[in-house]
Amino acid sequence: MNKLTRLSIVGLFIIGTGSLFAQQGQGQLEEAEIVIRKDRRITLPPATRNFEKIPQLPVSETDTKQQYSFKTFQYSLSPLVPAFRTVNYQGNQRLSDLTSNFLKLGYGNYGTPYLEGYLGSKRHESYLFNLYVRHLSSKKGPVFDENSGEGRTEAAIGAKYFSNVNKVSGSMNYSSQKVHFYGYDPVLDLEPGDIERKFTRFSTNVLIENANKEQNFDYHFKTDWIFFRDSYEARENKFNFDVGGFFIVNEDLRFNIDLLATLSKRQDTEEDNRSYLNFRPRAIYRTNGFTFNAGFNLAGDNGFNKGLSIYPVIKADYALSSGFRIYAGYEGDLEFNSVESSISENPFLEADFDLRNTEKVSDITAGLDFQLFDGLTLSSGVSYATLNNLQFITNSISDSTRFEILYDGDKTDRLDVFGAVNFEKAGKVRSSLRFDFYNYSLATLTEAWHRPNFKAAFNSTIFPIEKLAITTDLYYLGGLKALNGETTQVYDLDDIIDLNLGGRYEVNDRIGVFLQINNLFGKEYERYLNYPSRGIQFLGGLSVSF
Repeated sequence: MNKLTRLSIVGLFIIGTGSLFAQQGQGQLEEAEIVIRKDRRITLPPATRNFEKIPQLPVSETDTKQQYSFKTFQYSLSPLVPAFRTVNYQGNQRLSDLTSNFLKLGYGNYGTPYLEGYLGSKRHESYLFNLYVRHLSSKKGPVFDENSGEGRTEAAIGAKYFSNVNKVSGSMNYSSQKVHFYGYDPVLDLEPGDIERKFTRFSTNVLIENANKEQNFDYHFKTDWIFFRDSYEARENKFNFDVGGFFIVNEDLRFNIDLLATLSKRQDTEEDNRSYLNFRPRAIYRTNGFTFNAGFNLAGDNGFNKGLSIYPVIKADYALSSGFRIYAGYEGDLEFNSVESSISENPFLEADFDLRNTEKVSDITAGLDFQLFDGLTLSSGVSYATLNNLQFITNSISDSTRFEILYDGDKTDRLDVFGAVNFEKAGKVRSSLRFDFYNYSLATLTEAWHRPNFKAAFNSTIFPIEKLAITTDLYYLGGLKALNGETTQVYDLDDIIDLNLGGRYEVNDRIGVFLQINNLFGKEYERYLNYPSRGIQFLGGLSVSF
């Protein structure tokens, strides 16, 4: 018996039982006929099954770059004036004022007083002014006590005015320097006044420059009036002019232009009017890490290099990566030499020394800069220059305590191979080291008198603890040769090694102390023949900010 038959019998039984109870309720039973069929089959169609995988929905590619639009809105609101005031706050610490004014006082051996001070206006949107003074002198020198003393005093007052169009600044400067011709024979008995030489310098300058740096052009105009003299007969009046600017064509191209001019009048045993002109146009092109600078210098004077000459200028550099750069260039120029610039190099020059401008016929340079890691940069390069009228210094023929300037009879070739290392870690250390090797090919002179073959300089400042800074300076000069023109004797001067140490400590926000030790090795070296330097020197003092 299959399941369908069984279900049919159970269904009929239930129906029959219900009818029986109904009939009993009604009191009678009706006749009925039941038909059971076994041959009927109930069939269902087969279910449809889909075996295909559901495809992934396509990912739409959209541009995720956002476009921002910035607008500046100007609001004109009435100032809010509250009708209440805050309660005064009583704190343990007072806010320190932003100050730049300072005063330093110190004293050292060799009878050396020191004074330096700066006074400036507070920040203002349209102007500022400042005053600066400095004095450093030594009553005694390395030999003959007061007969080798020296000193220098400087003072300057300046101001600057800002507007929306221009920035105008200017200053007046005064300096005085005193030296002694102490390179004499020790058997002589001389008084300090007999060999004293004083220099005074007064200058005033004005600078006008563009204040709007967002423009695609810029300009400036600067003039300096300088009056220089010594306690003998030397006088020099100079009027310098500097006019220039640049124009930006696009992001890759710009043009620079600069015009330098000097009118000078020199008075010594004779009078000499000197003029100098230098016109410097440049085109600078930058693209994909490459920079190309091309132009020329149109320069000349009315002296030894009479007339104007054109000196080409071509420079190029390429940044191979963010930390590696190579460069090369070719340039010619004319450098203006003055009485003041020559005396600043050697203050013991004789009267009416020969003065010429130095012509740089050509200067070929090449080198590279490499940033090893953040804060450390290595540099190296070479320069090969052909020069006319390069200054060389020897002791004078008439007086060995004074010096004269000699010039090579023809062009002088100078090779300079150099390397440098710079390292800085913010708030911890700043250091730099540079080394130069020089070689001179001379036409008529036998040696590059008083010019070094080796030169090195190391400068470092470290901050070991808060408020303490320690400085180290090391200078080296080697290969110096000197000629005594009076005796025609040649000297190989000892190499110069000068080590200086210094430190400053801020006691608080206002007061600090400092100590400087120069020529730590105590060697009385001679930078110029017959003029030894001081031995070890100490200078300490106090600084006050306000």
